[in-house]
Amino acid sequence: MTFVVAFALLAVLLVSWAGPSYISWDNTPGSGTAAMCLCSSQALQGAQKMISYQMTGCAVGAALGAILGITVVALRRKKVVAA
Repeated sequence: MTFVVAFALLAVLLVSWAGPSYISWDNTPGSGTAAMCLCSSQALQGAQKMISYQMTGCAVGAALGAILGITVVALRRKKVVAA
């Protein structure tokens, strides 16, 4: 359980750190000119993307932590049985 929580928090921190740069890059027009848009809707869309990326990162991190935790427990049990 410790691995699940640790990896979930680590993934959320990683997405929170890298997410804003990715979202701004993703919303930049391809030609490099200024976009004509409604800033409030773009801000809302950016916030929604950030939250969805954080939740996805949390789920992926928790899954990786669960897999690692199960592996560590299984390896510890094999060492105890062998000794």
